[in-house]
Amino acid sequence: MFLGENGFASCGPFFLYLSQMDINILGCTAEYRFAVMAMENGFRVSMPLLDSSPYDAIIETPSGLLKIQIKSTRQKVKNNAVAITLKREGDPYTLFDVDYFAIWVDEFKGFYIIKNNGTQRRIKFTINGKKYSNNFNNFDLLV
Repeated sequence: MFLGENGFASCGPFFLYLSQMDINILGCTAEYRFAVMAMENGFRVSMPLLDSSPYDAIIETPSGLLKIQIKSTRQKVKNNAVAITLKREGDPYTLFDVDYFAIWVDEFKGFYIIKNNGTQRRIKFTINGKKYSNNFNNFDLLV
């Protein structure tokens, strides 16, 4: 560890490549970002030890446990929208496997919290769109 030019501790070259994060790093940071934001909103958060779980986090709510699948995209706004594929292969996430999606859109610097209906394969967010405007960083939807 060393001090960077800004005087803050740095773990080395990793910080030099943040602007070129690969998809795995982006996904990992989104998972931890979600956990921190959920805790800041009063939730207890657990994460599975294996990456083979269909969900990335479990949150404890007054009505029980919820399984959260966390997605992220660095896609830029195109035609006034950003779209994300939830699952590329196989059937969509079932209601048994995932209760909610937390989708980090880097362009908007926040999460969309979307309830799983068991049929979603792709979700499109439009700038100033009304369909998901109430879902942006709205962790109260999980209560």
